[in-house]
Formats: sequence, structure tokens, C-alpha cells
Amino acid sequence: MANTVFFRRILSAVLLISVSSQLNAQSTDLPTAESSLFTGSGNCAFCHISNGIALTDSHGTDLSIPTDWRATMLANAARDPFWQAEVESEVKVNPQLKSVIEDKCITCHAPMARTQAKYDNIADYGLEQALDDPLGRDGVSCTVCHQVQPENLGLDESYSGGYIINDSRTIYGPYQNVLAGMMKNIVNYTPVFGAHIDKSELCASCHTLFTPYLDNNGQIAGTFPEQTAYFEWQNSVFSQQEQHCQDCHMQQIDESIVISNIPPSLSGHAPFGRHTFIGGNAFMLRILRDNGETIGVTATAAQFDTTIARTQSLLQNSTARLTLVPEVQNGQLQLTIGIENLAGHKFPTGFPSRRAWLHVLVQNAAGETLFESGGFDENGQITGLQADFEPHHQTITQSSEVQIYESVMEDVDGELTFVLLRGAQYRKDNRIPPKGFMDTHDRIADIAILGQAANDPDFNRDGGTEGTGSDQVHYLIDIAGQSGKLILTAELLYQSVNPSFVDHLLEFESPAITRFSGYFNEADKTPELVNRVVTEMNIITSVENDANNRQPADFMLDQNYPNPFNAGTLLRYSVAAETARLTVQIFDIQGHAVRTLVDRRHEIGSYAVRWDGLDRLGKPAGSGIYFAKLFAGNHVITRKLLLTH
Repeated sequence: MANTVFFRRILSAVLLISVSSQLNAQSTDLPTAESSLFTGSGNCAFCHISNGIALTDSHGTDLSIPTDWRATMLANAARDPFWQAEVESEVKVNPQLKSVIEDKCITCHAPMARTQAKYDNIADYGLEQALDDPLGRDGVSCTVCHQVQPENLGLDESYSGGYIINDSRTIYGPYQNVLAGMMKNIVNYTPVFGAHIDKSELCASCHTLFTPYLDNNGQIAGTFPEQTAYFEWQNSVFSQQEQHCQDCHMQQIDESIVISNIPPSLSGHAPFGRHTFIGGNAFMLRILRDNGETIGVTATAAQFDTTIARTQSLLQNSTARLTLVPEVQNGQLQLTIGIENLAGHKFPTGFPSRRAWLHVLVQNAAGETLFESGGFDENGQITGLQADFEPHHQTITQSSEVQIYESVMEDVDGELTFVLLRGAQYRKDNRIPPKGFMDTHDRIADIAILGQAANDPDFNRDGGTEGTGSDQVHYLIDIAGQSGKLILTAELLYQSVNPSFVDHLLEFESPAITRFSGYFNEADKTPELVNRVVTEMNIITSVENDANNRQPADFMLDQNYPNPFNAGTLLRYSVAAETARLTVQIFDIQGHAVRTLVDRRHEIGSYAVRWDGLDRLGKPAGSGIYFAKLFAGNHVITRKLLLTH
């Protein structure tokens, strides 16, 4: 035994010297503390950093695990100043539950420190002790995730931090037939294959969280679904297609990668999941970067910049698709804005401070604003709102109405609250569901669409078909007297920290709240851009326009343009009489319904709708002949469409 320990120390020293230049270039303060269960990420970094061969792809890209991980929100879970402030505010409201609150919160934000304390039977272990522990500050680190046992994953007892870690010092990874001796000798862990390491159930142990809520007497009255990303994923096409959390949030490298720099003869494995852990919280990443020395981060500003860029790329390229269809009727501009969720969970998901909204702007050729909904000020507040609570909208007619996608908590009295332990239910949850989301799911009580969105025929529905993972919002804007060019802009914006949550925090005083307030005041609070659509149209006020504004003589469905098409095509139609229900549907050549484009009441007038070539589940329709059909009372009009890829 003594010889083994001596060998480990000598080998560790040699490794430290051999990779010191690489570590110094990246910031060397990853912790190297150890306990009976865990080891700091700095010890893992010795072997899992690139040497130009190992952890390097065929293009020479550095795939070092600690380099990718150290500037993520997982690595900084315990250092997150907003989280620390939230914990202290909850304790201020409910001091009698201090130990319960802190223990629940450090279970997933400082998991090594908390799990070790439980293993050692340390009483009264809370936030202060966890943040004093270098393993606690190491956040969601290597030997947390890779030691989680598989037996209870995906079961109710695993949620809310119910993961199991034992003292076997077994490291689970995604590869079979691994060389185990080297890791055993250096850090005294034994690597083995674990199929669960690539599954959503592993992530669900912390990202499915139920918190207790209190009645007016301060007594625990039940539990509240604070975040339910796993259930949202289960109720989607992503789970049916076996696309797990890791597939989207860890960049997948399909080529064979050598995952350790020793021994030199080590073979590669494929695929390799980069430990990038990309989410949507670019705002907090900037705060960590800009206040790194004070907060005590272990990543450089450049490493944070890389993670921020990856975060913004995920938001802008893999989160939501935005469409805008304009038309003019009798001096009224009608915009139909479509939002399609591309994620495998609700957007936004997670803690209720997160929200997204539509910013819609109509300008004339001179750049003057004719209409704006969803603007924002330098503090990140949405401008023009006239109340603390904004309901879901199917139709928007004035600037003070804004479509905000969010979950809004209320207490046992039905009053709005920002206190998590007073959150008894959601008054509103119109976060956009993922594709395939159905109200028949067995956990629907925890993930239901709530508020007016539940009755919106355009929300997660296409006519009578449920599960579109999308929403359509109709804007009716008075432009009487306007002529010439109009510039129409629709933006989907995202905010990980709603300023109203910060306003609530400032009602209390504590060291963490004071620190976060300072960081927040200095931060750039511009919301993240998820997607933007800009289009132009001309308004004509001539005799030609008068002719165009005459009431249609009959129901019409014009031939689509362009035709053939491959990216999208526009269908214009006319309504000669008010109708309670008019539908425009796409059928394939066998007569099967592919997509419902329109299903609603219509006034007399002319309209347009765009088909993007996707079916009702959001999948590309195959090349071939399709038929667009308009149904209005006894009227049925058909046009043939040719889709090519």
C-alpha cells in the first residue's frame, strides 16, 4: 500500500511538471483538494488536457476537458452570485427554515461539499460551510457527475438532488474496455463503462426540482415544480427519438479522440462529447467574467468569452424559428408572427426568473416608429407595460400589450410572488412547449400550459392538432393615412434574470444580495437576441389601392408563389363574407392532411399565409405534389403545389 501511494505521488509530480506550461496558459487555480469521496477538478486536469495529440481533433482543435468546463455555469454553480443572493433572500423571508433551504440549494450547487458532509455525518452544514470548502466552490465538478450511481435515475426519488454517490470510487464513462490502471494509480478511482452517463436521466436528478411551499402560517403545505426540464423533454419528440440533453448541450465530435495524455499509446474513442455544457445564461457568464477576481472564478476572461459565444450561438441557431407574414386590410396592418421552439424542453425552461418576449417594430421609410411592442430600457425592463402581470395574448392591438413567454408564480392566496417558498402554483405558464408536447402526458400536472395560452388555438396547436411546439401571435395595427415603404421587424428576446426578481431581492439586506446588486447595476442588461425577422412592404394610396381595397366578390384561393418552391411559398386568399370558420390546409397526393395553415374566424377581406414546407410535427415534407385547400362553409377551393428539395 505504501509503495502504491509513493508511486502515485511521484507520478503526479511528473505529470504536474509535464503539463504545467499548458495549465499556466489557462489559469492554474483549479482546486486540487481531496476528500474520501471526491477530488478537485485540478487533479483531473493533469491527464485530461491536450498535449497536441490527446484531446485534439484532426483539425488541431484543443478539446481539453477542463478548458471547456471551467467557464461554464456548471463549474460556477456555487459561485453564481444571483443564486447566492436568492438563497439568502429565501432565508430572510423564512429564517426558521434556514437549514432546509440551504441544504436543498447546496445539494446541486455545491454537491461535493454537501455530499461529503452527509457522508461524514456533519451536522448543521449549510451555505457558509460549503462556500468555505474548495470542493464546494468547485461546483458541479468531474467526480460528481461521473460518480453518480445508475440505480435510481429516472425515478421520483432521484429528482430534486436525489442522486446517489457511494464510496466505491467508481468513475462512470461512456466507453467500454477502458484502460483502468493509470487512473487507479494516479487518483485512486476506477473507470468503468456506464450507459447512464449519456442519458437525460442523469441531468434530471438536479434539473427536475420540486421545492416546498408555505401557507400563511409558515407551515409546509405541499411541493411546487420549480423546474421540470426532464418532464418537458419526456413529453416531446426528442425523447421519442432518443435525443438526450447531452446531445445538444455537449458538442458532439464524431471522430475518434484520445481522452487522456497518458499513456502515450492510448487509443481513441468515438464519439466524444465536449464538456462545453452550453445553456442560455450569457448574462451571468458576463458577470462572472467581469468580476472574476472578486468572485474567485477559475477561468480566464478569454475562456468566458468562448463560452459566451457558444451560448449566443446556441440561442440564435438552435432555440427558436421566427416567421412574419404581413397583410393590409382597410388601413390596418395585420402581422402574423410565428414562433417555433427548436429545443427539447420548454423555452424558456428552468428557474422562473427566465423569460422571452416578442419585440415588434413598425417604422416608415424615414425610420420613424409607427408602432412598437416589447421595447426595453437600459435596466432590461420591458417598456410600456401597464401592470405587474402581463397575460398571454392571441391578438395584440396596442403597444402596451406584449407577448411574454414566462412562468409566473403565485402563493396560496393567489397573489403574485417572487419568493420561491411561497410559490404554490403558476398563474401563467405560456413558455413555448417542445414539439410533440401533449396534454395527455402522465406528468402533465407538473408541466401544464397555464393561463390564457391554454385556450389559444394557435398555441401548441395547428387547428385541431396538438403538439406543434409553436405559437402564432396576430398584431392588428392602425396605419390609416400611411403610404410608402414600411419596415417591419420582429425579434424574439431572452432574459435569464428578470429585473423584477432583482427588485424583490433588494427588499432585503445581506452580504450576497449587496454583492449581486453591485454586479447587476454595472452589467449590460441588454436582452439576448434569439431570432430576428425584418421585411419591407409598400403601402399605396392611389386609385390602384382603392381598387385593391374593394370587397372581394367571391371566395378565392390564388395560385401559390413561388411554385415550384423549396424554402417556402405564399398563398393569398379572399373572403367575400364574414365566416365563423375558414381553414386552409395542405394535403399530400394520397389525400392525407399534412399541415393546417389557417383555422379561425375571418372578416371580409384579402389575406395571405405562408407554408414553410414543414409538416404538422415540424419535419420537412418530402419533395412532390401537394394540394392547398380552402374550406369556408360550402366553398372548397384547391390549388396544386410542387415542393422540391
